[in-house]
Amino acid sequence: MFRSRTALALLLLVAPLLVTVPAAAAAPDRLRTVVDFDPGWLFHYGDAAGAGAASYADGGWRGLSVPHDWSIEGPNPPADPFAQAAPSTGRGGYLPSGIGWYRKHFSLAAVPSTRKVFIEFDGVMANASVYVNGTLIGTHPYGYTGFRYDITAVARFGGADNVIAVRTDTTQQPAERFYTGAGIYRDVRLIATDPVHVDQWATAVTTPGATGTAATVHAQTTVVNGGTAAASIAVRGTLTDPGGAVLAPVTTAARTVAAGASATFAYDIAVSGPRLWSLESPNLYSLSTTVVAGGNAVDDDVTPVGIRTLTFDAATGMSLNGKALKLQGVALHQDYHGLGLAAPQRAMQRRLAELKALGVNAVRTAHDPPSPAFLELTDRMGLLVLDEFFDVWTQHKYSDAGDYATYFNRAAPAPTGSPAVPGATGTVPWYQVDAAGIVMRDRNHPSVAMWSTGNEIRDPLATRTPLLTRMVSIAHSLDPGRPVTQALFRPADSGDVTGATRTTVDVFGGNYRPAEVIQAMALAPARPGLLTEMGTDTSAWATVRGNPGLTGLFVWTGAAYLGEADGLWPNAESAFGLIDGVGTVRPIGYSWQRTWGAPATTPPPTGTTASQVLLAPDHATVSTDQDDVVYVKATVADSAGRVVTGSSAPITFAVSGPGTVVAVDSGSPVHETFRGPVRRAYQGVAYVLVRATGAGPITVTATASGLPRATASVTGTTAPFVPCTGACN
Repeated sequence: MFRSRTALALLLLVAPLLVTVPAAAAAPDRLRTVVDFDPGWLFHYGDAAGAGAASYADGGWRGLSVPHDWSIEGPNPPADPFAQAAPSTGRGGYLPSGIGWYRKHFSLAAVPSTRKVFIEFDGVMANASVYVNGTLIGTHPYGYTGFRYDITAVARFGGADNVIAVRTDTTQQPAERFYTGAGIYRDVRLIATDPVHVDQWATAVTTPGATGTAATVHAQTTVVNGGTAAASIAVRGTLTDPGGAVLAPVTTAARTVAAGASATFAYDIAVSGPRLWSLESPNLYSLSTTVVAGGNAVDDDVTPVGIRTLTFDAATGMSLNGKALKLQGVALHQDYHGLGLAAPQRAMQRRLAELKALGVNAVRTAHDPPSPAFLELTDRMGLLVLDEFFDVWTQHKYSDAGDYATYFNRAAPAPTGSPAVPGATGTVPWYQVDAAGIVMRDRNHPSVAMWSTGNEIRDPLATRTPLLTRMVSIAHSLDPGRPVTQALFRPADSGDVTGATRTTVDVFGGNYRPAEVIQAMALAPARPGLLTEMGTDTSAWATVRGNPGLTGLFVWTGAAYLGEADGLWPNAESAFGLIDGVGTVRPIGYSWQRTWGAPATTPPPTGTTASQVLLAPDHATVSTDQDDVVYVKATVADSAGRVVTGSSAPITFAVSGPGTVVAVDSGSPVHETFRGPVRRAYQGVAYVLVRATGAGPITVTATASGLPRATASVTGTTAPFVPCTGACN
């Protein structure tokens, strides 16, 4: 399901309007209502006593759309938000932290009062407290996991004003070893269903043993009877192929489900001559699971399906659809430089396309689970993903009192915002809630190849072993077909090579010590191995090629990221990355491109004497959709158009027509505001990121002292942004 926005979404930014939730979703033939809840929010920086109350006076708050990362813009944009004394320290990129409030007014006038209403967040950084009409619904500490709350009991149906308020809190610092952002930085949606409905993330789809000749799509889902009487319930599955052809539906036998109870249904759909999902041809089917109660269709759940077979073997490594494959991977943090964590999907797509051009075929989500928007792209673009749970368990890596170790073993109060943890009764710790939620939410993405339970966990082995065992058990219970690994820290020194870790994980992973990974692989019972993190020295690839059981490696890192910069002021980031923060390929990126055998590209020619500024948009059109943005590159060049890499001239940007500046950037590691119209060139280059505010021609201008004014044009459109498939740019 696309999360695209329309021009209406942008209009909602003009004033804090009362947003009316429609009776039906924008997608045709949907039984449940799924509403894009991103536009129309109000924001306040700092704490605000009583802001959770429905009657709170919020008329002076700033109107905006989410996703929104208030830390990257700072409390007073366009002022420079960086500060050497920031509590986040250099590990957090010297950027601000604290409390931010969001409020939104909405009406359920078009939603029948017989419906169940849920609010779903893909990620809030961090310690989110959610209020609806003055009632605290729940709290969620981990900023990287999604959660959903049932708000039916406190919702006001009819034309009454409903108010949702979200308090976010990143006060406890340092929070991580890298920039984490702040605020409602991922998508939000409101869902209205029949009382009899598919439960949260309950549909699981597998395609075991699929070949190019035949496949079986096996689906399982859980239906909740939230009504007041028992109901006769069945499930109907309808599969649509990548070309839009609908296969014959399959319907399960009906079962009587008591009020307040749930039941799990399973069914198989045979596919003749399936179009397999692969890196070269990432074909996607769509499965609609329809709930039939008392003979009437009452709810549906739509799931993307990639028919593929991914296997792992200690002797031969990894195979996709029967063909041996090595992971040519990079680790990625989740910030997008000047956009922070609140990146439009176009920005994600652009970065992934740039990395694919270097030969990358896999991404490790370091060190937290990604957004659904990101995984939609890896599905469509043909990239594999190592989906990582946590950076820490019970012990902080440093003095980062605000990291996940604070919450890992803490009891999660109800409601958790996630489904029940398998095999658990009563109160469970947050790590089990989050691990289960990650697996359930992400398990249907064909791009997800493996789960990683953590990165360089520093807990002693005696503490780690039962925790790892539990997380592996949760993953296997919810997703039996995918292996579990861990990015181990000094595995021989830490006891992992000869201890329980080696046989608990399905693939033995280790950081920076390939010899220890290979040693562990050879012990009985044998395991395939993975170099979960390696430096940029390309010689490591020979080790991967020379060991069939090694499934690949992940380079640290694919792209530059904010943070991990203690002692580096005025720099707000370290020097890692095959590409910089705006996508400029570094020399090491070209080295890996050659090593991985990707089609060769070369850096642009350079000059010495600046005589002009050249403007080049990366796309000819840009939408009003919040998921779209165009990168307009300004190059300080000589008379022959060659980039003057020695220039750091300030470049002033302006936009006329139906467009607006989202951010300015250059990829420079030195701290400088990303808001406002001016950005210093870094190695002769700066960017302005532009979004449309309506349809029509948009003119972008760039000026630098002593150089002629440059102009470029793009066309604004109100068409929704549609992610690309396969080869992208």
